[in-house]
Amino acid sequence: MDSVEDEGTWIWTAIDSETKLIIAFHIGYRYLRDAEIMIKKLSYKLENMPLFVSDGLHYYKSALLKTYGVQKKYDNPYDGRHKSPLKTVPPEGLRYGKLKKTVKDGRLLKAEQISVFGKVEKSEITTSVVERLNLTFRQEMNRFSRKTIGGSKKRCDMYYHFGFYVRYYNFCRPHFSHKIKGIRYGTPAMVAGVTDDIWSIRKLLFFPFRNYIN
Repeated sequence: MDSVEDEGTWIWTAIDSETKLIIAFHIGYRYLRDAEIMIKKLSYKLENMPLFVSDGLHYYKSALLKTYGVQKKYDNPYDGRHKSPLKTVPPEGLRYGKLKKTVKDGRLLKAEQISVFGKVEKSEITTSVVERLNLTFRQEMNRFSRKTIGGSKKRCDMYYHFGFYVRYYNFCRPHFSHKIKGIRYGTPAMVAGVTDDIWSIRKLLFFPFRNYIN
């Protein structure tokens, strides 16, 4: 069970906590290979390594090492302790912390802030932004509401619907935490410097997103 968490469809999302920009997403399962796909997609969008923060799912550690890890060579690999002369280790500058929650009977018993790679302060380890984003998904997309008959029967339909919403969220939907002089509220894409105006639905529909990888 090291590579399988559960069999249900899982929505993986990466969001910048400052700009609220959804950087990447992946729809798959809660498998190790899906975590690796997600981190690889995310790495394509980043110019450098930011602070990574996640929930307690243990696949992120392996996925980050596979994408960003470097090979370390042992001085004496055949001394009985190591089977291979090489080992994948986190590079200098990789910082990753996770929030591990203990839940019993639907009640939160304990929340541990754990620094996994690099030096991460406990105050930096929070998942409140992405948890609020998940609530927004459930409120604004019927496919993700709890106890609904509006769910997607095909994964491709969910992917296209979710992909369109992510672009709408980034470019068209003003975020109340982003106050910009002259227009009251700005979109995550504006704060991130991707665009300088709030997009209309028409502009969103005609923009050639097909030329960009997710």
